[in-house]
Amino acid sequence: MEKDELRQRVITRLQKKADSEERQIQAARILNKLYQSQVWREADSIGVTMATKFEFPTSPLIQRAFEMGKRIAVPKSLPKGKMIFHWVDPDTAFYTTRFGVEEPDIEAVAQPDELDLLIVPGLVFNRAGYRIGFGGGYYDRYLADYRGNTCSLVFIEQLMEDWQTEAFDQPVQQLFLSN
Repeated sequence: MEKDELRQRVITRLQKKADSEERQIQAARILNKLYQSQVWREADSIGVTMATKFEFPTSPLIQRAFEMGKRIAVPKSLPKGKMIFHWVDPDTAFYTTRFGVEEPDIEAVAQPDELDLLIVPGLVFNRAGYRIGFGGGYYDRYLADYRGNTCSLVFIEQLMEDWQTEAFDQPVQQLFLSN
């Protein structure tokens, strides 16, 4: 199956369940697994996106990290498929990009080697940790040089094995699933 077709299929699945109680239960299970993991406990600084309505909800994770004294960095997209993370705090202002993504309205750059853990978003995942994102290649480019820990928070509807990875695809080290 082609990546564009997979993206659309999974977006539709995620949108259908975005506000369901089942989705909230799944998200809570996945977050509990993350919070109990070694990568979470050992991370003092975390890179994470602000989720759109149908993606895995990152707001509870960000709130929990702040409560635990962890530092949070959120990415901004740049030209030519690049992105850079910026340190945020509970009072940081955000703006919405033309893609519907919230980005920090701040210029406090977080260098890749300052991030202990990167929580990588995606639409489709396989069990080997490869993912299909929204098609811009931002995370694959970033992950090519990133040396910290990586993980993704994955709803079961996003797990599919029937697709081909490409040479530039970068896997995450660990998937947190609800089952």
